[in-house]
Amino acid sequence: MKRTFVILLFLGLIFISCKKHRFSDTHWIAVDSTPIPPDSGHGVYDGLTIHFKKNKAILDNVYEKDNREYFIKVDKNKIFLNDTLLGTIITEYQDSIIIDIRESARVRFVKLDKQHAIEEKEQLWKHKDWILSYNGYERILFLTNTIFSNRNDTKICFEKSITNNTMSDEFEIWKTITINENQLFVKTLNQTDSELYRIKSYEGDSMMQLQYIKYPDVPVTMTKRPYVSDSKKQKIAEKIQDTHWKIKKIIQLDTLLRNYRVLPEKIEFTTLIDKKVSFRFSKNSTYEIYESDTIVSKGTWQLSPTGKEIILNKGVSPTDYISLIEVHSDSITIGHLEEFRALDEYATLNIQETYYVAKLEK
Repeated sequence: MKRTFVILLFLGLIFISCKKHRFSDTHWIAVDSTPIPPDSGHGVYDGLTIHFKKNKAILDNVYEKDNREYFIKVDKNKIFLNDTLLGTIITEYQDSIIIDIRESARVRFVKLDKQHAIEEKEQLWKHKDWILSYNGYERILFLTNTIFSNRNDTKICFEKSITNNTMSDEFEIWKTITINENQLFVKTLNQTDSELYRIKSYEGDSMMQLQYIKYPDVPVTMTKRPYVSDSKKQKIAEKIQDTHWKIKKIIQLDTLLRNYRVLPEKIEFTTLIDKKVSFRFSKNSTYEIYESDTIVSKGTWQLSPTGKEIILNKGVSPTDYISLIEVHSDSITIGHLEEFRALDEYATLNIQETYYVAKLEK
């Protein structure tokens, strides 16, 4: 009898330890995290994902594969991983929870449930030129195939604001990922923040309706920038190649950044102001950029698939993209982000990144 009681007690303990908690079989993603206290400098958790199982939890990150499994215990408003406190639940809703993680950050998680599952269109992401429209603000996204820091599924992205007509100087990263049949498009913003989107629907093969998970009520769309035919690209190329283009007029100047770096090979900013910068795009797909009569940059060039940009070299930097705003037989108008040398009274050389729009003539 005593032996039977011990066995039943043991089985009861197993049942208790393995029983489901209220988050069992759910998937969550961190969409908003605030350091505690706000100016403490603690890390940000945006992009952290948690898959709660019956008695385990899998923690991962949408940007970098970091799959870790822990034993989990949920005790009222406390969540323990391997008997160590992960965090305290502050607020709990049906589709979101707010957790103070290890007293370092207050984090809002949103549930990724299967009611948002849609048929995947993987082929659509072979298109690399998109317009992202969010709350009236439009940006061009150049989704490159360049791998970021040896992460095979995370790639580099560049942006240009259509609203402000300015190329960003930031190197962003992007990827697509599926979690619990939710299709997500994720990218960084200003390198440190996150934009986490859930794909709501596809409008044919040219547009996607997205949900900005952090602000779900704001409409977001991604629309393809149409590619042009090879024959049209050839006509555009014929207008700009084998001509020495000289700046006739500077239309716009926006300095994005100033810092102190010694880069003597860069063009002096006063040369741009004096309209002594010129370009040559040759038929053999090579280019030269001149400062007065001196070649300061050379390499290869090609037209983008949209016919709207000249891409220098391999297109691995924001400065490799020259916007073709207007193309005529005797003039072109370009937009270009470039690093310039500028004389400074406090340093020998001061480097400034400037986006300029200029009209060039033969």
